[in-house]
Amino acid sequence: MAEKPSKDSHEFMVAAVEPARDDMLDGVALTLVDARGGRVRLHMHTDIAEVLRERISAALSKTTGP
Repeated sequence: MAEKPSKDSHEFMVAAVEPARDDMLDGVALTLVDARGGRVRLHMHTDIAEVLRERISAALSKTTGP
C-alpha cells in the first residue's frame, strides 16, 4: 500500500534546465512544475550546479550499471 504524502511535502518535476538569465548570476536555472501546474524557478551558481551534475551522474551509474 502506497504511503499517503505528507501535507508538509510537495513534489515537483523538472520541466527545464537552462542558463540563468539574471546578469548577476553565473549558472543555471531549473524550472520545476508541480502536479497543479504551479512553477518554481531555482537558480544555481555554476559550482553548485556542478555538484548536482556529479550526483546525478553517480545516481544514473548506479541504476544503469558499469
